[in-house]
Amino acid sequence: MWITEKQNGKGTRYMYRERFQDEQTGKNIAVSVTLNSNSRHAQKMAREMLWNKFQKKVNGSREEKAALLESLTLETVCREWQEVSDLTVKEITRRNHLTYIRRILISTAPGLLLRDFTPTIAEKIIFTMYYLDKFSYYYVQSTLVTLKAVMRFAKKAGYIGDISDFESIRLKRRPATPEELAKRTNKFLDHDELKECLSQLSRINYRVSLAMEFVSLTGLRIGELLALRRQDIDLDKKQISVTGTLVNTRKNGDELQRGTPKNIYSYRTIDLNKRAVQILEWFITDNKRQEQWGRRGNSLCSNYKDRGYIFTTNTGMPYNMQYINKLLRQIDIPGKHITTHIFRHTHISMLASMGVPLKAIMKRVGHNDPNTTLAVYTHVTESMEKQLQDSLEKLTV
Repeated sequence: MWITEKQNGKGTRYMYRERFQDEQTGKNIAVSVTLNSNSRHAQKMAREMLWNKFQKKVNGSREEKAALLESLTLETVCREWQEVSDLTVKEITRRNHLTYIRRILISTAPGLLLRDFTPTIAEKIIFTMYYLDKFSYYYVQSTLVTLKAVMRFAKKAGYIGDISDFESIRLKRRPATPEELAKRTNKFLDHDELKECLSQLSRINYRVSLAMEFVSLTGLRIGELLALRRQDIDLDKKQISVTGTLVNTRKNGDELQRGTPKNIYSYRTIDLNKRAVQILEWFITDNKRQEQWGRRGNSLCSNYKDRGYIFTTNTGMPYNMQYINKLLRQIDIPGKHITTHIFRHTHISMLASMGVPLKAIMKRVGHNDPNTTLAVYTHVTESMEKQLQDSLEKLTV
C-alpha cells in the first residue's frame, strides 16, 4: 500500500492505493480510497477498505462473467475470433475462414452455448466430415485448424479454461477412394491433351487461350498471371518477376485489387522460353494497338484504358478469374476437369517428365511445401517408370 498526500479546498487529504492479484485470472487489480488522516488507525482502516473494495470488484467481475457465459454461444465466439483474425490475413484467407466457420456451425445445434461445446462434439464434427461425408483431407484439416484457433481465442478471452482436449484432436488420413485417386491423377494434361485444350479455347477466346498457354509455360498461379505489369517483365533477359497477385474477389468493373503474393516463397524471378516471350510481345503489341485505335475513335477499342497490365480484356482491365474458369468449363477433354490451375500443374508435369529436380521445380513455381509439388511430380515419374518397363520388354538381342 502506498499513500499520496493531496491538497484541496477541504484541506489535506490522503489517497491510499493498493494492487491485488486475482488468483483465478492472474490479473492485477488496482483500487484506491481517500481519507482525512494518515494515522496508524487510518492506515489500518484503509487496508480493510482497500481489501473489501478489491473483493467487491472481483466478485462483481465474476458475476458479470458468469452471466455472460450463461448466454455466450459458440457462434458469437467464432464471430469475435474472425473479427480479430480479419485484421491480419489476406482477403482469400478471410473468405476461407468464413467457409470453415460456417461448416462448424451448421454441424452443431443452433444457438449452442460455448460451455456446452465439448471436445467430443468437435471431434465428431471433424470425423464425420472426413470419414463419412468424404470431404477432402485438406478441407477438413483446415476446418480443424480454424476450430482450434477459435478455442485458443476463447481461452485468451477468459471464456474457457482448459483446451488441451481440443488441441489433442488429430485427423488421420483415410485410404483414398478410387474417385479420389482418379482426381489426383487428372490434375494435369499430357502434351496432346494440352494441345487440344488450347485449340478448343482459341476458338472461344483467342486472348485467353494465349494466357493459359503462358501459364503452362511458366507455372504461374492465375492471380500472379493477371497481376503482371510491364515493369515486371525484362524481355532482354527473358525473365519475369512475380511481385503480386490479383485478389479473386474482384468483379468486372471493380477497382483493381493487387495484393502481395501468396507467401514469401512466391516472390521469385522466372526464366522464359522463346514461345513465352512471343506471347508477352503479342499482348504488349495488341494492348498498345487497342489503346491507339481507341484514341483515334475506333468504337471497338474506345473503352480501352492502359493500366500497365499485360493480360487484359478490351477495356485494359485484367481478366476476371471467374470469367476465365467459365470459359474453361466449355472445354471437353475426356476425364479432365479443366480449370486455370490445371495449366500450372501441367507445367510441373512437363518439368518432371524432363527430369528437372524437385527442388528446382518448387523454386520456379513458388512452392514451400514439397508435398504440394510431389502430388504431381510423383505421378509423372511413376508414369515414366512404367513407360521404361514397357520399353524394356521390347528390347531384343
